[in-house]
Amino acid sequence: MRTTRSLYRIVLSICAALAFIQVAPAQTLEQKKELLKKVLDASGRISDAQKKLLSAGARNYFQLAAQLNAPQTKPGVGDGDGGSLGDAARATQAKAALLAPVELAAGPGSIPRVSDPALDFLTSVLEGFTQSETSTAWCGNSVVVGYNDSGAFMRTAAVNPAAASSFNGVSVSANGGRTYKDLGFLNPGSNPSNFLEGDPALFCSSATQFYYSSLLETAVTDSQGNLQAITAVSLSSSSNGGVTWGNPVVAISKDGFSHFLDKPWSTYDPGNPKAMYITYTDFDFSGAGAACPNDTRTAIELVSSADGGNTWSTPTVIDQVCGITLEGVQGSNVIVAPDGTVDVAYEFFPATGNNEIHIARSTNHGSTFGPIVKVATDVVPNGALGSLQGLFRDNEFPQVAVDRSHGSSAGTLYIVWSDGRNNIVPDLAAATYAYPDVVISKSTDGGLTFSKPQAVSPTPANFGGIGRDQFFPGVAVDKDGHVGVCYYDRRASAANTVIDRYCSVSVDRGHSWVEQRASASNWLPIHNTDSLINPSYIGDYDALTSDALGINGGFLGAFEIQNQGNPDVYAKRF
Repeated sequence: MRTTRSLYRIVLSICAALAFIQVAPAQTLEQKKELLKKVLDASGRISDAQKKLLSAGARNYFQLAAQLNAPQTKPGVGDGDGGSLGDAARATQAKAALLAPVELAAGPGSIPRVSDPALDFLTSVLEGFTQSETSTAWCGNSVVVGYNDSGAFMRTAAVNPAAASSFNGVSVSANGGRTYKDLGFLNPGSNPSNFLEGDPALFCSSATQFYYSSLLETAVTDSQGNLQAITAVSLSSSSNGGVTWGNPVVAISKDGFSHFLDKPWSTYDPGNPKAMYITYTDFDFSGAGAACPNDTRTAIELVSSADGGNTWSTPTVIDQVCGITLEGVQGSNVIVAPDGTVDVAYEFFPATGNNEIHIARSTNHGSTFGPIVKVATDVVPNGALGSLQGLFRDNEFPQVAVDRSHGSSAGTLYIVWSDGRNNIVPDLAAATYAYPDVVISKSTDGGLTFSKPQAVSPTPANFGGIGRDQFFPGVAVDKDGHVGVCYYDRRASAANTVIDRYCSVSVDRGHSWVEQRASASNWLPIHNTDSLINPSYIGDYDALTSDALGINGGFLGAFEIQNQGNPDVYAKRF
């Protein structure tokens, strides 16, 4: 992610303030509101251009601060006589029975529902009903889906403001993804300073053992009684197929006053299930590192565990950039090949020119990484002015998968991303608009070289418009070596307005593709309806998976469908 020195200062001060507001059980809502006002005031020092570079979590923090500090037309939050958050708490407590998991009925087109629509608008018609940005784990008949959920925040922070809070949703299926139960929220732990802030990545090592990584903000008190903000990535585990979850365990943490950890991803080694890996981006403003003394730094880093997530290594730096230029790295994705090698793909933002997709490989379980390989060097950012049509944020962060079948294609690496290079057209408002394709590149030589990126679903010959957007691709390889890619697609409208979910499958190692529509109906990007969510947010990704145990063929992925401004999560197995 491109960044500047002032951006670092603001982001880190936000994280520190938000950690602080969770730390003391005796704090009142009014005190927390006052502290959020300081966050809101700090955000005013960021230019509009800089705000576009913040993570979805930081931008949602600003939105929450603005919502809570808006002028009240009746007694405000914390006085015991009303206010939106107080009303939400009472409504949630009064209807707590609805949080008991129930088997969800299928949605439109018989597509399984993942998030429970009965929980939407439970506390408010203005906030707490957005579910998006999904990751799915599939082992045999057990499936778990994690997602960002503003309703989870309302059901934790609003019910008990002094306790830990969660922005993470979780749903489970015991019948291979035919039906799901919404658990309400992922357990944020017993530490009242904890705030699970989303960005889920899930994996499983058996039909009962599941793992869920997330961003975590928390705080501690030092020996002098001063509050110390902690920015972290956590790993939660379940030993009963996702039905219940333990407290989040910190895998990596840093000083929240000088670092901000963002965009984590996690996986494990199927050949050694206790070997686990987490990557993330470190926005570092400490100025103390040998690589960037007295300067800012962005870095893709990795931590590993050899004992099933109980203890974690010190960070390994995969790539890093110094300085206050727009240069940076972001959006890592980690996978383990059949021989135990670890591959990490991410996006590189040069100071000038177009973006690049990079990958690096470790042959010693993440202790060190070999030379960085450039998969693509002319990646054109999608849309215009940092947004796609509809003014929602997009990215080109790669997703990576490896062939673990027993055929001749075993070990083949596949990387997908959305890329606007093939259809850049003039636009009166923004000079140009880049309609992105979902493209794929593969390596058959252990990540040393990669094929030329190819579109998995070129623009249909009968499409009548100038272009159509494809974005947020996920990729997986199943037990037979078949490759699946799912993505959002706007082909149904010549004006590039409505959105569908499509999936493409290749049975010949990516040489040809057969596509199918995953959604039953399309929708407009009416995303500015939940006051807890930043107006440009519809998520940053939707991952795809195959059966990690190799029992079932095919693919399974969750995704967002908006029903007149109400985003819910559905899933499709194909």
